[in-house]
Amino acid sequence: MNTNDRNAGSADVEIDGRDYARACTVAELPPGRSRMLYFDEERQIALFNVDGELHAVTNICPHQHSPVIVDGMIEDCTVTCPLHGWAYDLRSGRALGGGARLKTFDVRVVEGVIWVEVPGEEEPTWFRGM
Repeated sequence: MNTNDRNAGSADVEIDGRDYARACTVAELPPGRSRMLYFDEERQIALFNVDGELHAVTNICPHQHSPVIVDGMIEDCTVTCPLHGWAYDLRSGRALGGGARLKTFDVRVVEGVIWVEVPGEEEPTWFRGM
């Protein structure tokens, strides 16, 4: 179940040479819950707490470029897209069938605050070749 979304502008802090944005506190994301970090239309992250393990993947399902992963059903360490039923492993981002993949992002917890790696800016897949 999706909790409050957070609009994330840019990096809040640098850790080990990578930029991270503050997502929320650990208390604000209990097990079985998700949260979205929105940077822009193409850069959205779905953050999941699966039995105390935190996982961050792109919120945009590659099947039809839909920003819905955060609302997917969580089972074991997978998330199922609510629109089309494609299931993805949250650890690797790989689809359970086929060659599709969600991008994964590093997650750190520092003093009870969850920090998520900021996605780089890139040309959207759907725009290439236009």
